[in-house]
Amino acid sequence: MPRWQFFANMPMTLINIRWLGHPVKPVQAVFRIQPRMNKLEVREYLSKIYGLPVKKVMTDNWLGRHKRIQGKRQMFRFTRPAYKRAIVTFDRDATVYSPRGEDDG
Repeated sequence: MPRWQFFANMPMTLINIRWLGHPVKPVQAVFRIQPRMNKLEVREYLSKIYGLPVKKVMTDNWLGRHKRIQGKRQMFRFTRPAYKRAIVTFDRDATVYSPRGEDDG
């Protein structure tokens, strides 16, 4: 039995790609993930499902922002949901992104 199992309820949203054409620095991708995911799950998710060579994973937690909206008679308060951000560093010689219109073959 495998140690990690991945289900469809673990979404990862790509936010940014850093240093895509840089000659020296390796490519980094920034993902928004759920707060319950850890570094090992992110590494396994990208390497097993997408076949990407992950070198390093860094995570940080972001609390939801507090908002106040002035109504006619009262003040409404709500909090946006908290999330976790994962910064993934790939190997330097890896191809992790191809623009639309270009085929790999």
